[in-house]
Amino acid sequence: MKILFINKYENSGGAAIAAQRIAEGLAAYYHTENHFLVGTHTASAAATPTRPGMVRNVIERGLNVLSNRVGLQYLYFPFSSPAIMRAARAFQPDVISLHNIHGGYFDASLLPRLSAVAPIVWTLHDMWALTGNAAHTFGDNSWKAGRAGKSEHKHSPAMGLPNGNYLMKRKQRLYAASDLHIVSPSEWLYNMTLESPLTREEPLFHIPNPIDTDYFRPQDKAASRQALGLPADAQVITFVSERLFNSEFKGGAELLKILHLLDEQLDRPVHLLMIGKDRLPGTFKHLQCVYTGYVSDTMKMMQCYSAGDIFFYPTKADNLPNVLIEAGSCETACITFDVGGCREIVKHGETGYVISPGNQQQFASLTLSLLNDPAACRQFGKTARTYIEQHFGMQVVARQYYELFQSVVKEPL
Repeated sequence: MKILFINKYENSGGAAIAAQRIAEGLAAYYHTENHFLVGTHTASAAATPTRPGMVRNVIERGLNVLSNRVGLQYLYFPFSSPAIMRAARAFQPDVISLHNIHGGYFDASLLPRLSAVAPIVWTLHDMWALTGNAAHTFGDNSWKAGRAGKSEHKHSPAMGLPNGNYLMKRKQRLYAASDLHIVSPSEWLYNMTLESPLTREEPLFHIPNPIDTDYFRPQDKAASRQALGLPADAQVITFVSERLFNSEFKGGAELLKILHLLDEQLDRPVHLLMIGKDRLPGTFKHLQCVYTGYVSDTMKMMQCYSAGDIFFYPTKADNLPNVLIEAGSCETACITFDVGGCREIVKHGETGYVISPGNQQQFASLTLSLLNDPAACRQFGKTARTYIEQHFGMQVVARQYYELFQSVVKEPL
């Protein structure tokens, strides 16, 4: 089976990581032939950029900025659109595995044309397919009635004039004219596709994001701490600090409040292992910060997860975050807000805690209770590992995708 994967990025971001892992699982267990088509430049032979070269990139990005300002998000790409069609026809896939098409490289009018080449299985990684322009609406349910929320145009990926209603009607028309099969990695998003007037008439599926648990596994805690400059006997809280304070999704302000509440209740030092470039403002009495800088190497990420006793994820908007799956696969207890599909990864009271959004005091209190009970913390981590293996393991998810792909191909293989 030949599968053409299309995504904004090849390796960067949650959608790209999920797509790569799906491709790896399909190749490993079902010997599929995979190729990636991406909206950004890449040096990889396994991926083709939609607009190679600096000149084309600058022109198309400029046109995208201008069209966004007038509220006509992602409507015209003079280089990417023909390049996508040429690549699809040249590769002649049996299935097109579509992922994030927002990001300034893909015009939705390509959907009917691409589905004439091969059936499309579109894996959603946020709410964008259901809204006018926003990846998340933060509780605004206007999309259920096929309308854009009043402030939706201000949410990422933001646009200028509020033309969301026009964009939603355009999406609905294009979806209906296409051979689409829509996958939601989380039950949370799957339930939304059932309710959305844009997608509810399409074939809908729920398949989680996979992880290779044979590779992504707990590392030696003492060795990991030594490699990261942490004391062997320290208590360690880990979290990802990349873009923590300049993203409306990441929950940086909430995290800072949680840490100050926790700091007030502590009577001993606790180390904060921050994975990323961002640094925390202010000072703490008991919390001691250790900064890793940007981490791209997966082995180092596994060391970071394994070095921690608890992994924090105070997100404000999400679908099925890979970092929670990764942390659980490394036997780390997790604490997160009950946002998106987070509760589908972290089982409250069994593998960690899932906190009501905005309840920073409970977040801090339950963190302290785990720090005070190291045995319970370790048991949460072990249970998390088993749960991840059973529900998100590469072989488990690859089988679900392969069976879906087999069911939609025009000429069964």
